Amino acid sequence: MRAFPISRRISPRSPRAATPAQPTRSRWDRPSRYATLAVAAAIACSAGVAFAPDAGAAAPAPVQPENAAARAGILESVAAQPDPTVIPEDFVATAGYRPVVENGMLVNPNGDCSSPVPLPAEFDPACKSHDLGYDLIRYAAAHGQPLGPWARQVADAGLERRMHAACESRDNAVSRARCQFMASVATTAVDLNSIRQDYGNPIYEPFFEHSGNLPSPATLALSGIGLTVGLAIGATILVRCTRSHREITLPATGFAPSADAAVAL
Repeated sequence: MRAFPISRRISPRSPRAATPAQPTRSRWDRPSRYATLAVAAAIACSAGVAFAPDAGAAAPAPVQPENAAARAGILESVAAQPDPTVIPEDFVATAGYRPVVENGMLVNPNGDCSSPVPLPAEFDPACKSHDLGYDLIRYAAAHGQPLGPWARQVADAGLERRMHAACESRDNAVSRARCQFMASVATTAVDLNSIRQDYGNPIYEPFFEHSGNLPSPATLALSGIGLTVGLAIGATILVRCTRSHREITLPATGFAPSADAAVAL
């Protein structure tokens, strides 16, 4: 005789009809919540400093023609193959130096990385080029033809790009990551100061002095460090929590016939 499996219908009231699904952990769990709050706190601590407008930011200045020579010099300072002859002669007389090409960048040969903490030596050419860019912005303002906010934004973006690119020359992964971190800290402080001055003419300020109700550059640097560290720590915790606390939801299981469910007819 052939054996045929008997199809059994399980009553909905049967305790074996289904097993409750395994409880799942909400993605908005406690560790993830802490990580998100850490990121939010870091941003909040720096937001008040970062977006504090300059004293003259409330009244927009009338549109003025930009200095063509300074405009060309700014664009040349961030070019891949810069031409030093673009820099006007009167800039050389005003600034007291003649820009040169160093490591493929048009730089201020007397410039450096103005920082309260030591920065990697690889950043020197990028800092010198950034100094030249700021000097060109000051040159245009001194001639009564200031450049728009775009000029300072271009100079700052070039500094950030070149600093991070300089770190790629390191062979050791840990050393490279440390270099990238220092680049982020330095450029964040520069960005905060540019926002603070409304991307206008760069004004020299002693590191620990403040101007009126505006914070000092030291406060900006500490805010940049706090923002960078907070974002890095928060992002790391968030990723780890997402990976380690992600659980699989088991579907409800019905009755599975066993081997003895077959009878001989």
